[in-house]
Amino acid sequence: MEFLLNEKSLCGQFQDVRSFLHATKSIVRCIDLIHQNTDIPIYKTMNFYDCNVTKDETLCDLKCYGLTDELLRFKSSLDREIYEKPHWDQEPAHDISQKFFWNEEDISATSIAEAAVKKGSLLSFDLDVFNDKELLIQSETKKYIVDSINTPQYLVKNYNDYLNVNRKKYLQILFEDTRIDCSTIEEKYGVNILEKEEFESLIKSLKKFTEHESWESIALDDGLEYKKYTPKEKEKNWFKGCKYSEKTIMKIRFSGKMRCFGYRKGDKFKVLRLERDHRVSNNG
Repeated sequence: MEFLLNEKSLCGQFQDVRSFLHATKSIVRCIDLIHQNTDIPIYKTMNFYDCNVTKDETLCDLKCYGLTDELLRFKSSLDREIYEKPHWDQEPAHDISQKFFWNEEDISATSIAEAAVKKGSLLSFDLDVFNDKELLIQSETKKYIVDSINTPQYLVKNYNDYLNVNRKKYLQILFEDTRIDCSTIEEKYGVNILEKEEFESLIKSLKKFTEHESWESIALDDGLEYKKYTPKEKEKNWFKGCKYSEKTIMKIRFSGKMRCFGYRKGDKFKVLRLERDHRVSNNG
């Protein structure tokens, strides 16, 4: 498995450097996830720094425009990536004299053609035609499918066999910026107690939860059975004596017996515990 930075996804589409760096947070996080969890190299062209960020400015031209510390960190991370080896065009795997086409555009001698022949995947900057989708590439003799990645959500969903991101972090990334918050899951009653199929069932139900238009429609979903946890006896309250004992605990069904417990804070459902055998849920 190899990843390649997609120089075709930087074509001066940004209004200014600040908007570029804001949009680039996503791909920089993808790069960081790959480096943190694998030794898989990220290839790029030797002159990647010549790519246009705005109509008049290239990556090489980037200066500190009174940026926040957060944006400067992203810029620093991106700088390290684009200037460091490896460079695929030093020893290309594809025949650069051969014609490759994508959307009727000649993309010969680009990272897209290289990814096609290498069976690699592209890491693309924010440009709609490249954002989290498969690209159909046609050479003179063959068709290829190349994956183009822009967000951490797409990366972990499709490449976690390589990244091996732990389950809790996986859920945090997958449901980031939705009404589900998995950062509060307790280790003892967390995702590691689930079998593979059970974990997949949890993801499916949480995804369904996020896709509802409102909290009212969630409450009406017979499949989720989103309802208040009401233990019949105080002594059998699963959350008695813990820091969440004063919260209004709710539960979601994610299979016949299994339940997900948490509480609502503002527009977020903060996941706390998972149950596999329905014993807790039977009592409330």
